[in-house]
Amino acid sequence: MPTDPIPLGDGSANRVHPARRQPRRWPALAAAGLLTGLCRWAGAAPPTVLINPFHDPFEQATQGLAGCPVPSPPTYTQAEMQEVEHHRVERGNSCYLAGKCRLSNSFLYDRDIARALLPALRADPQLRDTSVWMLVQGRFVQLFGCVSRQEQIAHLEAVAHATPQVQAVLSDVLVGTHGKPPYPLASP
Repeated sequence: MPTDPIPLGDGSANRVHPARRQPRRWPALAAAGLLTGLCRWAGAAPPTVLINPFHDPFEQATQGLAGCPVPSPPTYTQAEMQEVEHHRVERGNSCYLAGKCRLSNSFLYDRDIARALLPALRADPQLRDTSVWMLVQGRFVQLFGCVSRQEQIAHLEAVAHATPQVQAVLSDVLVGTHGKPPYPLASP
């Protein structure tokens, strides 16, 4: 709104005509400040964190390397979960529509993949001195944890890739148990 002075007939060009005044904003700002203060005083709760709300298979596969930092299961706030839901539906159905999935949603394979992969990892003698967790989401296998030797990473990935219906394998593993893990940690 323009606030150019309009003469009011008394010769003063320094005053602003009442119709051209800006609306007063301080009452709205004061109310917003009061509301913010009340929320802080009342102790507005942080968003609730949901642990694995989509029930994706997440389990420790091996436990032969003591002291490995434990990865966090998939966690989401309610807002994040709603955002991810759309992506999961789109990604799950696009697999079927592209003719890459027999089932109508790629996430429907996850339990069967986990049922096949978990015993394969546990029975593998080359992985006895590792501590590895697996997460299966939409035919993608994610591996977290610790291995004793660098070459075990490639072996882990090969075992996962050999599992029927696995589309991709992502490994976030640490060689040894020291250093910053390449994955989010579970809450203590």
